[in-house]
Amino acid sequence: MVIALARSADVNRPARADALEALLDVGHSPVHLALKPEGGELFVSNFDSDSISEVFTDTNDINGSYLMGSHPVRGLVSDDNSLLYVSNFRSQEVSVYSIDDGKRVGSIHVGDGPDALAFSAEGNLLFAVDARSGDVAVIRTSTRSLFTLLPTGRQPNAIAIKSFRVQ
Repeated sequence: MVIALARSADVNRPARADALEALLDVGHSPVHLALKPEGGELFVSNFDSDSISEVFTDTNDINGSYLMGSHPVRGLVSDDNSLLYVSNFRSQEVSVYSIDDGKRVGSIHVGDGPDALAFSAEGNLLFAVDARSGDVAVIRTSTRSLFTLLPTGRQPNAIAIKSFRVQ
């Protein structure tokens, strides 16, 4: 669902109330949205379709849907807008999708039930929370390979990365 939020009038634009702009037909059970850092494309994780859908944000058009893996739950776009990493909850893999090429280009074996994803501050590591195996997979983004698994305890489902300093 695309919603245009209300805005106040100014010199260049009239006032507008909240309004429904579009209903988008993506796959079954859309559960997560991942926006490219530059904002031009949005990726929808379709849990029960084993796919992602690519949406152009300027026109609200669906560019296509692409098979990813078993029950994709989260997506995360690289800082350079070239890759989308997708955690597949019913597998032990994070899929890698090339945005420019429009296709899945590989997968990375991680722990059981990958869910939440986060990049390190520098972007050289990707962290995948494995809810069913109770660990966090640390992936090297340069080689797209598993570096290590860190035990966390039972059923982790979120992650936050501190990328700033408090002075």
